[in-house]
Amino acid sequence: MVSILKNVEPDVPYPDLQFWRRASHPVLSRDAFSSLMWVLFCLPSQFVSCEESFLSLVHIFYVVSVAQAIITYHGKCQCNTTELECPDGLMTDIFKIMEEHAVIQQYFVSNNIDVSYDIKDTVRSLSFPYLRRCALLWKVMNSSTSAPFSDGAQVLDSSSCSTDDMMQHANGIVMELVEVEMLEKMFKIPSLDIVLNDEVLRSVVLRWFHHFLEYENRNRQCILYLTPAVPFKLMQLPHLYQDLLQRYIKQHCPDCGAVLEEPALCLLCGKLCSPNWKTCCRESGCRNHVMACGAGNGAFLLIRKTTILLQRSARQAPWPSPYLDSFGEE
Repeated sequence: MVSILKNVEPDVPYPDLQFWRRASHPVLSRDAFSSLMWVLFCLPSQFVSCEESFLSLVHIFYVVSVAQAIITYHGKCQCNTTELECPDGLMTDIFKIMEEHAVIQQYFVSNNIDVSYDIKDTVRSLSFPYLRRCALLWKVMNSSTSAPFSDGAQVLDSSSCSTDDMMQHANGIVMELVEVEMLEKMFKIPSLDIVLNDEVLRSVVLRWFHHFLEYENRNRQCILYLTPAVPFKLMQLPHLYQDLLQRYIKQHCPDCGAVLEEPALCLLCGKLCSPNWKTCCRESGCRNHVMACGAGNGAFLLIRKTTILLQRSARQAPWPSPYLDSFGEE
């Protein structure tokens, strides 16, 4: 396919050629779940609705996520094959390739790897977002069934952990691996040791690497950032309301330069916005901001009123103030 596309002009507008050019990219260079969705959109609906067929695709792209996690771990820790517990297997194969082709590691980056943790636990942790997305997708496709992991909210709720940051992080890893195990059982994925020592998978992953290296020599790859699943958190607010008021009350609109009449603090990213629909302040308006910050959903603290504004696309709803006096009043 790549050899055929070489002879086609890159700016040819035909959708089918653009599609096949996109499909010819190395599978390792793309997010595993994104690649899974590409395949599903190309298949008949009867295939997608078949559980056995769906699980087979989940398995193959799970291997993609595992390979990407091993590459990322190697790039972060800079370890070699002699430091591995297992003398043979997929992990050793990938480490050898990384030692021969160090350029690969610059395309796989993560700032969320703790080198003190076991490599296998780290790999399973980095595959967690992929498995969660697959579980949500399977639930959507079978909406009449119950949730695949009904108690996931409790598992990921950081409030159940210790207040000490180090203990909280350690407990979070343990809880995360518990849910990873639940999802592995749900999708009938064997243990990571079995996956790493499967001869067929080792051969397939090596072909993926050859494709990646061939493509990298001709095209600069995009960097793939691997991020673990983390509990959803809003920003930390100051304990005293007057601290918040002094900090934001005289802030200027970044578009028109005027002092905001009703400043609204985005509780997701901390940007100061405005709920008022002004032509001069559209870029900093709450509705426009949530589309870029929270995929259409957001929560704002109205600085002057101290109340919360919940936004979902064009819809808004008020929520009581988090700042109360000694009598429990706003």
